[in-house]
Amino acid sequence: MIALDENVGAYLSSAFARGLAAHAYIVVGEKQHVKSLLLQCALVTMCRSHTGDDCDVCKKVVAGEHLDVINLPLDSVKNKLTVADVSYLVEESYRRPVDNSEQRVFCVDATNSVSGVGCELWQNKLLKTLEEPIEGVYIFIGVTDAEALLPTVRSRCQLLRQTKLSAGEVKQALLRNSFDMTSCEMAAAMSGGSVQRGEQILANRAIFEAYRLAVVIATEMTSTKVALKYAAALLASKDTVYDCLGFLTVLLRESLTLRLAPELCLLPHLQDTIDKICASYTLQAAEECIVKINMAKKQLDDGANITVTVDKLLNTILETRYLCRKS
Repeated sequence: MIALDENVGAYLSSAFARGLAAHAYIVVGEKQHVKSLLLQCALVTMCRSHTGDDCDVCKKVVAGEHLDVINLPLDSVKNKLTVADVSYLVEESYRRPVDNSEQRVFCVDATNSVSGVGCELWQNKLLKTLEEPIEGVYIFIGVTDAEALLPTVRSRCQLLRQTKLSAGEVKQALLRNSFDMTSCEMAAAMSGGSVQRGEQILANRAIFEAYRLAVVIATEMTSTKVALKYAAALLASKDTVYDCLGFLTVLLRESLTLRLAPELCLLPHLQDTIDKICASYTLQAAEECIVKINMAKKQLDDGANITVTVDKLLNTILETRYLCRKS
């Protein structure tokens, strides 16, 4: 029996049970998981009980043999939607179910089709069908980013978003791609529950340099004199300032976790680093510094001068650490 994602398959099952299911959905997930999420949607729609392995309907859907579950694009090699694909969807949506069912399901994998030549053409072609739903017809559009779709398409569909993975689950997925353990832990901690984001982090050397700088700032910044040096290093690559500050908060949170609930630590392979942070920052100092860092990020979002903000933040961290230890 295929497990249902809590925010996709399980939610859709509940919506059908309560009579609240919509006729069209945008299904957002990691690229490697979109087909699985669309399959869940088809299973739940065609077999509301989703009885699993011993269910003939479920077996046919999983095998791709159910005649009322139509997967697009038709060219599975190129896997890119065309106007012809959507024209086929529109035509088929008016046909009656043919496989002992009461509904027809269209699973549209648009992960490779929301940018580039022709992307607006197929979306505009689909609009009328989305605007004027046909009873018993359900459309699921799988993407990695809903915002990449036209606003007119988004406004006519409900959104289902893949449940975020835990940092541990992301780490295990990254490890299967032969990355080293420490790097996987760091990327997973910053991934936001997304394997795809973790892979992007691992592939970007500049981001990892920013993480390493965060480690140095957290463990070796001891005075205002060296703070100037680290501010200069941080500002040397302005594109990764947010990455450095983000990982700095992760390190400080990890120091809190180690002292309060060590079984929940995300970075066991950075144990020496976290031990040094624990020795330098009291619990209160770590908590207050996290708040200060988040305030600085908000100021940058609001257009504050980056040089002034970074200089002030690093000095504030030093001051906070000193005052908390003194008290």
